[in-house]
Amino acid sequence: MAIIAYVVASAIGYVLGHYLLDGPAAAYASILVSYHLFLGFLVVTADHKQGFSMPIGQTIMTHSAFLALLIGLPYMRAHIPFFSLIAMLVPGLAPFETKWLFSGDGKVTNDNEESEETPMHDASPEDHEAFRQYLMQKERPFRKPGFSLNQEFNLWIKDRAHKKAQVGV
Repeated sequence: MAIIAYVVASAIGYVLGHYLLDGPAAAYASILVSYHLFLGFLVVTADHKQGFSMPIGQTIMTHSAFLALLIGLPYMRAHIPFFSLIAMLVPGLAPFETKWLFSGDGKVTNDNEESEETPMHDASPEDHEAFRQYLMQKERPFRKPGFSLNQEFNLWIKDRAHKKAQVGV
């Protein structure tokens, strides 16, 4: 499917650059339109579970820097033989930018489903000691990617209170 989108984006850029516009505008439009069509397709069809690999401001600045590189290509059209062929290959750079900007580090920032938090000061000294022992375990069932230690403690203390209620202690 991505190959078809790539060919369609390149063809639209080619038609725009050769038949609808003249001069420098044709070169710029050809590259920018075909690139953004294919980039848009990749972003829309991407797996959004990983998120941005950097903050949104840096993502926008990085994309702008990448566009500055692409805009520099039409300046060299007088020196590059077969420029129209190179312009058709430019959308092929979009997968690199997509992976670079949207790869994330696997940490999904999600809201904790249980919004009511138990403050740490409400726990007894025995609870804190038991939690310290829990932290020394190799397998910690309440540890989740992206969770802080406080969130892990809150899940642990709720589970501990639930188990105590079941036993009747």
